[in-house]
Amino acid sequence: MSGALLRTQWRRVGLSVAVGPLIAGALVAVVGWMASSAWPPSQAMSLVSWLAQAFVLCAGVCVAVALTGDPLIELHESTTTSFRTVQLLRAMLCTVSGLVGAVIMVAPLHLLGVWPRDTGWASVLSPAGAVVFVAVIALFTAAFAGTPSSTTIAVVMAWMCLAMLWDPYVLPLHRQRGLPLLAAAGLFGLAWSRLGDGERNIAKVTTV
Repeated sequence: MSGALLRTQWRRVGLSVAVGPLIAGALVAVVGWMASSAWPPSQAMSLVSWLAQAFVLCAGVCVAVALTGDPLIELHESTTTSFRTVQLLRAMLCTVSGLVGAVIMVAPLHLLGVWPRDTGWASVLSPAGAVVFVAVIALFTAAFAGTPSSTTIAVVMAWMCLAMLWDPYVLPLHRQRGLPLLAAAGLFGLAWSRLGDGERNIAKVTTV
């Protein structure tokens, strides 16, 4: 992977989308710090819990936008840089931004004692794992559906399942994130196979 290709995709994705998850994580950390100074720890922790979920949603939507926001992206199939390479690179840019944002978010809030369900430095695995999960959902949906609306809806649904149906009831961290990531690995394999189908990628362009 050349630096020129990385810079090109960075420009095509856009700065606001590429660094959006990182900025969101930093903002949650700042708001959590301000809340810890003004409110009791329990109230600050409740606020941080909701903001951390919003951070995951932000990361997922950024990946969805990066994968579907360029109407000419499928044309890469006719160049030396394949469509699959471009999509994986774009997803990686936003996912790495989200992982860095998760560290920036968790580290100060852990030190302040207001990170919910704090398990030490391993707590960063909770938002980081959620970021990877919603990113794979975005990649999978973009690979098979390809439309911005369907990809964004899939990300929101995946986020809702984690935030409302999974995380509140599955408390051990290794199960809370291990099982969704195991499912994500299977979806990633399917997306990888679909994105490698050059004929379908070209057909997708001709039917738009």
